[in-house]
Amino acid sequence: MSPQVKNTIATAVFEHRAQVKKWFDEKFKQYPASFYCSVDIRDSGEKIAPVDCNLFPAGFNNICEFDLEASPTIFRNQIEKMALLHQVKVPEKILIVPENHTENKFYLENLYYLKSILEEAGFETAFGRYEANCEANPQTLELYSHSEKKIVQSTLKKTNGVLQTHTGFVPDWVILNNDFSQGYPECLDGVSQPIFPTYKLGWHSRKKSTHFDFYNQLALEFANVIELEPWHITIDSKAVSGVNFGEDVGMDRVVEVAREMLERLQKEHELHGIARKPALFIKNDAGTYGMGIMVIESVDELIKMNRRTKNKMSTGKNKSAIDQVIVQEGIPTLMTTEGHTAEPVIYIMGEELIGGFIRANSERSDMDNLNSQGMFFKKLCFKDLSDSLACKKTTEFPDDFPTLEAVYGVVAKLSALAAAMEISQVTK
Repeated sequence: MSPQVKNTIATAVFEHRAQVKKWFDEKFKQYPASFYCSVDIRDSGEKIAPVDCNLFPAGFNNICEFDLEASPTIFRNQIEKMALLHQVKVPEKILIVPENHTENKFYLENLYYLKSILEEAGFETAFGRYEANCEANPQTLELYSHSEKKIVQSTLKKTNGVLQTHTGFVPDWVILNNDFSQGYPECLDGVSQPIFPTYKLGWHSRKKSTHFDFYNQLALEFANVIELEPWHITIDSKAVSGVNFGEDVGMDRVVEVAREMLERLQKEHELHGIARKPALFIKNDAGTYGMGIMVIESVDELIKMNRRTKNKMSTGKNKSAIDQVIVQEGIPTLMTTEGHTAEPVIYIMGEELIGGFIRANSERSDMDNLNSQGMFFKKLCFKDLSDSLACKKTTEFPDDFPTLEAVYGVVAKLSALAAAMEISQVTK
């Protein structure tokens, strides 16, 4: 983001900091936060907005060591706050239910760090592995992460509504680190212990478009609170259902939505003095792992799509069929690291920022999806982001002003709040 616009947002948040705190406190009281989430952010130089929000984040191993040191205290405080809001007891034992990625050593590294944070926060923690709807033969797996850290997973069973491992670990809370793209195990229904985040919002049912509808609604309201032009923090998005790229079903509607959005964005670019041609992301409306995504600058790219691209846009994670897409404003990224295109990813626990990292890609441009081949990660400490905001100021911020929260932080928290609204919608 250009220093002028970055400073505009930071200044607006600083000058309205009391209203900002009150607004977020009231909103999170109305919509209790997800247990945790991660937010991918794009900073174009003219606007800053989230481009994805993951309710089951899997990159705790990438968080800066300084931020990791502070994480246990944040986890402890937020868990106690969640217990009060949900009217349940503060847990002593926590069970983590992960993805069944026994061969993804980087994912296992993530699990090790997540467990370590919870244990340092004072909670006894174990991993529970589900197999065949929690009815598989009892077994314990010893797995090793990328750095050879041991992960022990024991199969789950449910007895009289109580979820536990076959080794006898009976948790007070169950924490999911699994997005259940192909559906959740039925044994999670009727579990007596609290489960966070809700399995009802795995990618088997969750829609990105719902998240961005809530996000834009919140961004408009928040921009009014801090007297900021909403365009700087909103992102144009629209869902198109009933599509099948492989069989050319619904393509006419995707083309029409894309055409209208490109025309609208071109007018906005002209209004804001942006010479760059607008672009769009066409994405699977349910799913992650950077699958089912394409970038276009013209509807001709949709009309003349080749068979290879059609096949790529037909299936998502675990070869699940794509039948709905989200057409979304493409926001380029100004961030680079070591000469490679990059973007920040911010992690949030409950209502609080806990850390983040940089996702970079050696093979992609500033407009491409970076969650793809050529991707790598770099540590990003909050203090580094705060330092990066140094610019000519119209307002002199005190040394202890949290400039990270003033720019990337508030956008990430708006996305986390949108996720909380999603949860509220499905758990009424």
